[in-house]
Amino acid sequence: CQVRSINHIELRALEKGYLQNIYVDEGKFVKKGQLMFQIMPMLYRAELQKAEAEAKFAEIEFLNTKQLADSNVVSRNELALAKAKFDKAKAEMSLAQVRLGFTEIRAPFNGIMDRFQVRLGSLVDEGDLLTTLSDNSEMWVYFNVPEAEYLNYKANAKKDSIMRVQLLMANHQLFNYSGQVKTIEADFNNETGNIAFRAVFGCHALGTGT
Repeated sequence: CQVRSINHIELRALEKGYLQNIYVDEGKFVKKGQLMFQIMPMLYRAELQKAEAEAKFAEIEFLNTKQLADSNVVSRNELALAKAKFDKAKAEMSLAQVRLGFTEIRAPFNGIMDRFQVRLGSLVDEGDLLTTLSDNSEMWVYFNVPEAEYLNYKANAKKDSIMRVQLLMANHQLFNYSGQVKTIEADFNNETGNIAFRAVFGCHALGTGT
């Protein structure tokens, strides 16, 4: 059989910069939302401060223009232009906030850290691989079933019945939890005559702690 974690992803940098901090260690369990890496944020923080100042200036200009427009001193077109400048400044400030947020890489789910692909102080580019993260709370196990056994299973299976299986590990010990067959592929392998089953193992998958 082939054993896969229910969720296994690559964690990559979303912005370019120096890796300022690493808050986790290889092989450790991390929780969803936990801060893992920090790319030096000074440039992006300065961009945010600049955007905030420009948005504040545009807001004051818009409010002043609105007062003048209400008194019929300036035209409605000038007011609309001031409003457009203010909206643009707010949008640029929101973009700067997003880019600053990209300097913090947080765990998207509970999982186990893999080996680091970078070290503290490394210059990382946008898209560079930092590490991988695996959620092993449930395991997907793929195994092949010969056509004859598959036909016997289909002939004897009752509607909505649950097929339970056991996993014999490399040390010849049974895995603590039984598994449920959740998926059967649609086609047979023309070379081997087998069809692949996928079983899910883990107490969360079975809805039980036994």
